Amino acid sequence: MRVAIAVTGTVLLTCGAGALVLGLGGFDGLGDLAARPPLDPALVRFADGNPWLLPAAASVAALLSLAGQLWLVVQGRALVHQWRPDVDPHTREAARDAAGALVRDAGALPSVREVRVRLTGTLTRPRLLLNVVCDRDAVLGEVYGELGAGPVERYRRTVGMPDLPAIVRFRMTSPHAGHRRPRQPDPETA
Repeated sequence: MRVAIAVTGTVLLTCGAGALVLGLGGFDGLGDLAARPPLDPALVRFADGNPWLLPAAASVAALLSLAGQLWLVVQGRALVHQWRPDVDPHTREAARDAAGALVRDAGALPSVREVRVRLTGTLTRPRLLLNVVCDRDAVLGEVYGELGAGPVERYRRTVGMPDLPAIVRFRMTSPHAGHRRPRQPDPETA
């Protein structure tokens, strides 16, 4: 999906830049392109003979524009919920306190190098996001099991959300990476 959006954006940016250069006379060395009409005369004659063409084209463009704007609103809302979950202040404070304990307990597990925790989501669908950096030789199934049975379960109890879904993203260290201290949670972790 990101590739399609990037390609579409690049094509539209290129077309817009080309039209701007054409309008400013940047292509005058190639002939009198700016003096020519923007639409082919055959297309103009076709549009004159079919009065439905321009309103239909405008309707399609308006619908595409509306769909793009709605998509941007949805993406912005998801981004806001990722940074600041839609929970009450008491739960936010409890989550902030529990995040420090979760980072400390998870960082003490064997083969775990770094842990980052974030409570995300909406009021009706909150979720716990863990980014865990492990050694190359770590058995991820064991680390996952120990996380779920210990630190994550204590976090759920502390926050008061026993059914809080936890999403764990593992990343393996490079062979030349030195041991780093676990990162402390940000003040806005919850």
